[in-house]
Amino acid sequence: MIRNVFFASALATFFCSAAMAQSSTIEMVDPAVLRETSSTACDGGKSYTIAYSHSVSEAAFVRRLRDFADARAAELGCVTVMHDNTQANNLETQINAVQGWINLGVNAIVVTPIDEAALKPLQKQAQQKGIKWLTYVSPMEGADGFVGFDHAQSGQLIAQAAIDWVKANGNGEAKALVTTLTGLPSVSARWTEVERLFADAGITIVSMQDSADQASGLTIAEAVLRQHPDLNIIIGLNDDSALGANRAVVMAGKDPSKFFVGGQDGSYEALIEINKGATYRASSALMVNDLGHNIVNLALNAITGAGPSFAYTPTVLASKKDQALLDKLIANFADK
Repeated sequence: MIRNVFFASALATFFCSAAMAQSSTIEMVDPAVLRETSSTACDGGKSYTIAYSHSVSEAAFVRRLRDFADARAAELGCVTVMHDNTQANNLETQINAVQGWINLGVNAIVVTPIDEAALKPLQKQAQQKGIKWLTYVSPMEGADGFVGFDHAQSGQLIAQAAIDWVKANGNGEAKALVTTLTGLPSVSARWTEVERLFADAGITIVSMQDSADQASGLTIAEAVLRQHPDLNIIIGLNDDSALGANRAVVMAGKDPSKFFVGGQDGSYEALIEINKGATYRASSALMVNDLGHNIVNLALNAITGAGPSFAYTPTVLASKKDQALLDKLIANFADK
């Protein structure tokens, strides 16, 4: 069962909307390339206003995302970023904000669409006025750009980390629990890539269940551990599910050296848990700084045509094996 709490809480770090989709035409682009292509936008004294609406602006990750967008704008010196106050997927608030930005005549709008059908008339209206229309997380037909990340890469990174752990620890009889979210099939690569790679590696998945929040992650892991006391791998659809499952592992008294818990997204709480060096070993982490910068970089490229305006921002593996990267990811959430 898909729990409603996901859309109020877990969505904060997962960024999902029901319309989320992946597009094979979108490519992974090095953030350094996007910085370079967008850096000429200010030549000749030009200035720009970019408006950004996320569906859950109250989320800690989204607040940091906005901080980094503002920082990139300040670095360039010719860009102003406007933010709305859409919270808890309130469609009316988002529509009102976007309509206001169209009336103001901003140069670009970047939006996490709560309901594509409801926003489609605004997209048309904006583009008719020469305003570039980009989306964050969910690609939208006819848009001028896209800022996001690749779920397949996320699933592959965390699966391979678990496989490497099994090989290093000689766990030939590895058994895994993998959490899913079947109500959002467009993010299915987060678990189907894990399935595929585990099958190739000979790792048995004993259970796959929907979970995207800590409460359900805990409950599911407790049940599966009772049924399969030799379980030694848990892969979460996201970090919230994995964090809940990790609590079940700790409460069950499992030997940390003989268990692998991994998540996806790189939430602050997960990164702190990984840094402890216990059962929570890794997360396919989103680089909040690069994502924030790319809100501005890709919008500017859409406006000027100087570079790509559709791009995946690379996902990285957060683990104790790369302490420098882990420290950087944690620092991204530090207070300004």
